[in-house]
Amino acid sequence: MAEFDIRRILADITVVTGHFGAGKTNFSANLSSALSDLSHVYLIDYDNVNPYFRALDAKKALNGKDVTVIASEFANTNVDIPSVPPEIIGALNSVSSGDRVVIDVGGDMLGAVSLGYIHDKIAANAHGTVYVFNAYRPLTSTPEEALGVMREIESAGGFKTSYLVNNSNIGAATEKEDIEKTADFADKLSALSGVPLLCTCYMTESAPEISGNVLKIKNYTKRLF
Repeated sequence: MAEFDIRRILADITVVTGHFGAGKTNFSANLSSALSDLSHVYLIDYDNVNPYFRALDAKKALNGKDVTVIASEFANTNVDIPSVPPEIIGALNSVSSGDRVVIDVGGDMLGAVSLGYIHDKIAANAHGTVYVFNAYRPLTSTPEEALGVMREIESAGGFKTSYLVNNSNIGAATEKEDIEKTADFADKLSALSGVPLLCTCYMTESAPEISGNVLKIKNYTKRLF
């Protein structure tokens, strides 16, 4: 077990995907915060599916970091109009100057479909795709189910998954043991998919006793409980 340095993600553009409620937005915000120690980061709220958990929520918490949050003008409103802010293209172009981009994509294949608007722009640069999973969420409660969701996202978005991130938790009630129990799940998903496990996230006081890399994260998003 070792604490993972998230800054080891070297891609200029990191696309963060996963099932609804897996923790994509919180991971995206933590990744952006860490990468801002190395360069300017654009955190793109590209979630056109879930109006509640938005990367825009992290904007205040990231104050003081070298992070620019880009979101639709309709984010955190009751207006359900998918839109692609023009600032996104500028952010993607900026990687040629050394900036990094983290894209928080909406849940499942519905969110990944919208990547078609900027697919070629992403593909033209050094990029990677992270699949965040939570073993305690419905429809991804087995490695086989989680793999199925991942394949649907890949097909819809047009990007193969580069890394897995185990963000298994039960909200504020999560204990160290709850995370430890998911180690076998993560290993099996990695074996089934052929995709390496990047790290296991935790917000408990002490690191879980599991093999591989663990990443201590902060909560940057709303809490349901």
